[in-house]
Amino acid sequence: MKILITGAKGTIGSKLVPVLEDKHELCLLSRICNTDDDRWHQVDLVNLDQVLEVMQGIDIVIHLAIATGHEGDYEDDTFNRQRFDVNVKGTYNLFEASQRAGVKKVIYTSSLTVVWGYLPPSWVGGDVPAKPVGTYALTKHLGEQIAVYYSQTCGLCALCLRIPKPIDIEDPDSKKASILPQWIAFPDLVQAYELALETHLIGSKTITVVGESSKRRWDLSLAEKLLGYSPQYRLEELGYSLREEPSSYSKPGVVIGQTGEDLAN
Repeated sequence: MKILITGAKGTIGSKLVPVLEDKHELCLLSRICNTDDDRWHQVDLVNLDQVLEVMQGIDIVIHLAIATGHEGDYEDDTFNRQRFDVNVKGTYNLFEASQRAGVKKVIYTSSLTVVWGYLPPSWVGGDVPAKPVGTYALTKHLGEQIAVYYSQTCGLCALCLRIPKPIDIEDPDSKKASILPQWIAFPDLVQAYELALETHLIGSKTITVVGESSKRRWDLSLAEKLLGYSPQYRLEELGYSLREEPSSYSKPGVVIGQTGEDLAN
């Protein structure tokens, strides 16, 4: 298969590309691209013409690109404009270009913050209606709506993966701070994307994919049924300590911090 990956130099892309490059023909997109490797293309997703240029002949799209610089609960007017440009307009352009080019499937990377409004100890279903917390979550939910629209009107297969923050278990520094119970080991997240590539589904599906822990409250039955996903790592057993989830959240529009750890994906 020929697979186009947006945000291919990002946190997830840098882990996923090495796994897929020996199995598939890849078209790799980045906003900054300094390489002679002809698989890589410098593309601004906000520019529809640029997206259309690289979409021809693509079978499946994996959409990883997001506005970078801050994550989670960070709120700032200038940065939020970038969030809406990249996360919403860029996602629209990607789906529009995909349907024009006859792409078979788009795997859209959503966020668990889309359902962060279901406070603990609520059990959260794999495809429950959105309750976004913060502007980042709002833009990711709008991306889900774009995916549903193109699936319903154009017959495009759209898989929306609601994912948490990934953990690099090969980095010893990743154990220095406690983690939230839904966070996921990179090998499990990569497994989910590989399964999403291979699964044969029609229409649009929203699927929650999280890591395993003693305090998991996110239902994985849909991921198990539709993807065959089964987490192989329990981060607690690898030496990570879990912290309690927040029981309430600050109102959007307030600058809380630079990294937004508590709401990160």
